[in-house]
Amino acid sequence: MTVDLTQFHDAFFEESFEALDTMEAALLKLDIGAPDPELINTIFRVAHSIKGGSATFGFSEIASFTHSLETLLDELRSGGMAVSVALSDLLLKSVDVMRAMLRAVQSKQPIDAQSVSDLQFDLEVAIARKSEAAPAEPAAVETPPATPSDAPAASAAQPDPPPPPPPWQIRFRPFRELLVRGNDPVRMLRELAELGELEVRIDTQALPPLADITPQDCHLSWTLRLPGEIPEDAIRQVFEWAEGDCDLSLERLPPATPADTHAPAADPAPEPESTPDSPAANAAEPSSAAHPAAPAPTHARSETPAKSEASVSTHADSGSIRVSVEKIDELMNTVGELVITQAMLSQLGAQTEGPQAEPLRAGLAQLERNMRELQESVMRVRMLPISFVFSRFPRMVRDLAQRLGKQIELKLTGEQTELDKTILEKIGDPLVHLVRNCIDHGIESPEVRAAAGKPAAGTVHLDACHRGGNIAVEVSDDGAGLDKARILAKARKRGLIGTSEPLSDAEIHELIFMPGFSTAEKTTDLSGRGVGMDVVRRNVKELGGKIELASEPGRGSRFTITLPLTLAIVDGQSVAVGGETYIVPLISIVESMQLKPEGVNRLSGRGEVFSFRGDYLPIIRLHEVFGVEPRTRALHEGLVVVAEGDGRRVGLFVDDLLGQQQVVIKSLEANYGHIEGISGATILGDGSVALILDVPGLIRVASMRAAA
Repeated sequence: MTVDLTQFHDAFFEESFEALDTMEAALLKLDIGAPDPELINTIFRVAHSIKGGSATFGFSEIASFTHSLETLLDELRSGGMAVSVALSDLLLKSVDVMRAMLRAVQSKQPIDAQSVSDLQFDLEVAIARKSEAAPAEPAAVETPPATPSDAPAASAAQPDPPPPPPPWQIRFRPFRELLVRGNDPVRMLRELAELGELEVRIDTQALPPLADITPQDCHLSWTLRLPGEIPEDAIRQVFEWAEGDCDLSLERLPPATPADTHAPAADPAPEPESTPDSPAANAAEPSSAAHPAAPAPTHARSETPAKSEASVSTHADSGSIRVSVEKIDELMNTVGELVITQAMLSQLGAQTEGPQAEPLRAGLAQLERNMRELQESVMRVRMLPISFVFSRFPRMVRDLAQRLGKQIELKLTGEQTELDKTILEKIGDPLVHLVRNCIDHGIESPEVRAAAGKPAAGTVHLDACHRGGNIAVEVSDDGAGLDKARILAKARKRGLIGTSEPLSDAEIHELIFMPGFSTAEKTTDLSGRGVGMDVVRRNVKELGGKIELASEPGRGSRFTITLPLTLAIVDGQSVAVGGETYIVPLISIVESMQLKPEGVNRLSGRGEVFSFRGDYLPIIRLHEVFGVEPRTRALHEGLVVVAEGDGRRVGLFVDDLLGQQQVVIKSLEANYGHIEGISGATILGDGSVALILDVPGLIRVASMRAAA
């Protein structure tokens, strides 16, 4: 039977891209000259897995390239080559080429064969240089040839190899409830196998008859033998989570006697060097055994974690499933409809009278609690940690710092903060613009920083956290901060503001978000076109969020992006305007208030304004914007909702506030069309439709009306 392998392509590409991200992160952590062996093992395993998968699916060009890369990594892993800056750059370029090749094959586009060939040649040259240099190493320590009479003395001078350390014997007796408490004995055995060559003996004496077995109970126990110089703490750490749920004993077995040396011979050992006491090893000349035998144990040890890790990932995947986003969206829409239906029933229950009213309301209250739990559970399915976005920045910061001749340290915090997948995909570009801005404009050169008494290396800090029911993402640096005089001069030169118009610090900061605004002296591929910050604000607004800027000269700048947790549901304030109900997102509301008649003024060209905390804010009458007949036109008889958008504040005049609630957003553009000032719609508990206001859009509509 022929198996259609194309059905597995999507999974292969998805897993390969994730593995390349892991490989790139490990490469960025490598210490030049003294790399962590486990990091090199991780990098090697990624290349090995992609090579195997590519060969299986017939992607021969990818398999050929990764074979050369794997050969180079194997030399690093065995200690035959040292990690240098040039080699690190070469490996990072290899990640880029592999990623480009996978994308080309995935989209059925031709691979850039020239760039692949050039880099593959560089990899093979690096391997060849190592091979050419290898014979010189023994020559450097070569001693004069010994005469026949000296041979016995030389042989006698060769020290005997040290005896291997006694192995550990581990007795692991789980209690019956071990599995129920979330512990996995198989995982523990896999982790032990990563420490050394594990021998396992299982005890099934407590296993009941098949008909009496309960899957949640653990009836097995194990006696384990683990050779090698392994600290006791490393073994106990494997069983740390099972403490109190098992009997565990560790003891060192007595050292092996000469009569016991036949025991290890039962394991197949292709290298004779692995049994130093064997006659074959003793028959070899000391000078020939001293050097070739050294890499063999290292290579053998590094293979063990590779195999065990492969099994770990295989079993770990069984605890999760891959589900397409479309299916999750369908589930989210269905839950949204259930939320609307539940709201309708709750409103109906509130109007019900009679002996059955109280039990009905109690049942509806329970339904509401269950619906909220279901809604939150489905939302969590769409949540991913922001580390998926943050992981792209170490490489980007490293490359930009090298290009600009700056020393920059990247600090990442809050990587486990979770965001809706849709927001996560769209927040990447704004963050890239902000980080590039910090590196190019914010962080000074090492010489300038040293002259100012700062450390030569600047710091760019990315942080994410939950704040007031939203997600706040901060991008900050300890650079020079914004040059307000330079920004003002540029804005006046372009006619954006008057030559004598006074501006507050916040208003000056707002200028950098204007389309086409830039203070760069010349245009480069990094900056100067004035589109970066404008794109940042526009993209953040499309996500229903806002961006704020704080800067201190000589101390640095901080950009704060506030985003909703999800785009599917919004916390809103219901307001009444005539017979219509509108939803104002809570993230946009500053305050609600009732004005006094004398608190309203008319300014020429600005319409009605009112005083709010030392500033005069314009009033937008929603009934005029949407053509609705209000209950009252007198400002002091209604309410004003102070809302913020695009860095500006306005007062929205409404008849009344109806209450706060979570509403499911329905797209107007998908079902009708785009309307300025409206971000979507929702269905209320009585079945009526309420429009969700877009405050920045309303401000633009009001500005155009005033200008007309």
